[in-house]
Amino acid sequence: MEHIPYLVSWNLTRRCNLLCPHCYIDSNPPHPSFPKRGKEELNSELTIQETKSVVDELSHLNPRLMLILSGGEPMLRDDIEELLEHAAGKGFIVVVGSNGTLLSEDRLRGLKLAGLKGLGVSIDSTTPSYHDAFRGVEGAWESSLKAIKTARTLGLEVQMDVTLTDGNVGQVRELVELGALLSVKSINFFFLICTGRATKAEITTDHYDSALRTIAELFRTETRLMVRARCAPHLYRLLYESGFPLQVGTTGCLAGKSYLRIDPEGNITPCPYLPVSVGNVRQESVATLWMHSPILRQMREGSYKGRCGICEYAELCGGCRARALAERSDLMEEDPLCAHLPSGEGKVCLEEAFSSTLLWDLKAKERMRKVPVFMKGMVIRMIERKAIEKGVSNISSEFIDEVKSGAIVH
Repeated sequence: MEHIPYLVSWNLTRRCNLLCPHCYIDSNPPHPSFPKRGKEELNSELTIQETKSVVDELSHLNPRLMLILSGGEPMLRDDIEELLEHAAGKGFIVVVGSNGTLLSEDRLRGLKLAGLKGLGVSIDSTTPSYHDAFRGVEGAWESSLKAIKTARTLGLEVQMDVTLTDGNVGQVRELVELGALLSVKSINFFFLICTGRATKAEITTDHYDSALRTIAELFRTETRLMVRARCAPHLYRLLYESGFPLQVGTTGCLAGKSYLRIDPEGNITPCPYLPVSVGNVRQESVATLWMHSPILRQMREGSYKGRCGICEYAELCGGCRARALAERSDLMEEDPLCAHLPSGEGKVCLEEAFSSTLLWDLKAKERMRKVPVFMKGMVIRMIERKAIEKGVSNISSEFIDEVKSGAIVH
């Protein structure tokens, strides 16, 4: 099987203006409670010339990939608009992941002008005090909400990113309601992994399983926005068990298969939460590292251990490799947060099907076949949601063009 990167997450800087104690990248905020890095380390970020060269290399691997520019806080890079414009010019779908506190209207206008297609903003609670305490700065919640509202006014697509812990796990439905009120396109629920400054999982297995079942229900039924889980591949097991039609090739963890991460110094890792470098772009090309890394090859082969190794959902789910490494010290060990007891009998295999609730003409279906498998269900739901809103019962290729607007449709 040929593996092509469709998603690239790029931590452009370790600098940040917030004080999140759970930060996976161990960002460096200007605050005495955190040790300051030396000037040499802060100056080791890839330069604008180096980042442009990496973008050029990535375009040879996949000229239509989605590039996520993150941090730290990416808005602390004064040259982010320049990099964004270069990447958009290569045909990339470029989005920014931010805490939202530095996104003024002028800055958002500049990002949009440079070619920004979407924005992810962190909101961890419907209660300002919880969010502010979790992010370490008073007033952060209000600033982040303001950024979302301004971005929507400017016509930018926004997703809300939520880190779920035992402290806010009961707010899943309320957070979805908040996202709908703010007219966001989607809400992503992230489950904390013990890496960087995070020293514990922050969520129990029971709470994780309960939250995931609620998210699976909303994934199937919510029509106002898309509801998704991150670092939680077990969602696909729950969807399968509920009878939800999944596309052939659906797989839980994309790390190292169709997803890679670049850190501020140019190290490539399978995902942002796996602190295992497969090499550095300053020494070797991205293509060489992506195609020939023994670590990535091991992840692609899927030779899991423990419960994951005998699980009937190994191909559909596969567990979280970052969590296995963080809590079991072995990349291929079982995911300790999973509550499922595998039968050890056979493997679940998906049947080929075009999963849809509306009529699609042949040209529209053919376009969907070109969409990467792991994105197909999301894209179909997005298009069908627009069709329902507009009263369209038969989806054509022309209708896809109407709602495309730079989204992930070829």
